Amino acid sequence: MNKKLMIKLCVLFALNMTALFAEENYLNIDANYFEANQQKQILHFKGDVKMIKGDDILLCQDLLINTEPSPTDPSKQIPKDYKATGDVSFNIETPDNTLKGKGDTVLYYPNEKKYIIIGNGYLENIEEGKKIIAEKIFIDELTGQTKIDGGDDKPIKFRLRLNDTEETNSNSSENKETK
Repeated sequence: MNKKLMIKLCVLFALNMTALFAEENYLNIDANYFEANQQKQILHFKGDVKMIKGDDILLCQDLLINTEPSPTDPSKQIPKDYKATGDVSFNIETPDNTLKGKGDTVLYYPNEKKYIIIGNGYLENIEEGKKIIAEKIFIDELTGQTKIDGGDDKPIKFRLRLNDTEETNSNSSENKETK
């Protein structure tokens, strides 16, 4: 391949990547290997993948991003779904919360705001003190629905922080005084 063609391809690729993530602000991905298939609309990252968007971080060994034309500009591509596999861990910051999780496979559908953690799933809500350990965890941010499957031989483990002991003790002393 001649040098001018190589430079044109690199510029074209950079412009496509910029257009791809323009609607989601900036998405930074580091990996040992990258491959793109424009016809199939797929981006594939392999080896020590680190994806960062704002304060959100995803770490894995393999990340596959399926894209689709942007509804506002069909000449640009946006992420349709993400599939992370291999030692997946993530940290998601929301205005009210910090979520930490991990699993064998993590799927994310940004248009539907759905997350699915499959295999050795772990999800922790830092502010509320909730922890879930299960084989499959499904979260729908739009409806607020969560489904948890422990699998055939693994029970679901759920940890929920109850009221502080000081609050419980003050409530019980008030009850004694009013009786």
